[in-house]
Amino acid sequence: MKLMKKIRNWLNRKNLACEIKLLLDSSQVLGEDHLLTKSMRKTFQMEDEPLRIEVIYLDTPARDYLKAGWVSRIRVKEGKPRYTITYKMRYPVPDGDLDEALAAARADGLAPQKKSPYPAEIDWGYAKMTLSFAANAEVKTEKTPDLSLLTPEKAVQMAVENLPAEVKEQDTDGSMKDAYKDIQVIGPARFLRYEGALGKQDVRIEIWPIPAEGGGITYTAELSRACKNLMEAAEIRIKLIEKLDKMGILIHGDNLKTQMILKPVK
Repeated sequence: MKLMKKIRNWLNRKNLACEIKLLLDSSQVLGEDHLLTKSMRKTFQMEDEPLRIEVIYLDTPARDYLKAGWVSRIRVKEGKPRYTITYKMRYPVPDGDLDEALAAARADGLAPQKKSPYPAEIDWGYAKMTLSFAANAEVKTEKTPDLSLLTPEKAVQMAVENLPAEVKEQDTDGSMKDAYKDIQVIGPARFLRYEGALGKQDVRIEIWPIPAEGGGITYTAELSRACKNLMEAAEIRIKLIEKLDKMGILIHGDNLKTQMILKPVK
């Protein structure tokens, strides 16, 4: 109730999109091959073959950009002849206090605006909310690219060359380019995306391999649903939580995949 009261004044903001993200119990929804089980694919009305996506991240060895809230990544979708470069800034929303998160964003020169090069979005999990601003750039290729063949030097060059125009204009002294000198490439991570529905709600499920504590890999299954605004998300999220809880496959908690993947290796 406290969370809903705090976001009440934001529910009708049409320029503030929202994505619901809920964790599923991998031990129940994935088989030994780390794919969705046949029964889960049937339940969620999903095809047998998922879309395969590769992603690499760019950051310093000390993860200075992650610590500052920035995430830079390059993605490749199976069969698509292009790289998608994303520049994203994230702000935690403590106790659903969007005013505090937006104040921090405005201090950095970011704010939800219809024509902003960095569209705003809320990621709404089971217990946490995150405000993010992201800009994307597409780099077309003659054939399907392979991130494992993309050298760190080329990846950094692509990230610098495709910075949003607004950022380039502000980089009068070249400090942005200098900042990328110490960046390393983390990845590639290869994850799977299933498209389907739960009842009348279109959903997707992604399966991510995440480095586990002490070595090895753990597989995270996340269900998501994109919504036009927080009002729509508030209603759909409750219904999804109830359905997943009834199925016994919902994890009552959140995680940030990016932070887990970018955790510095000791």
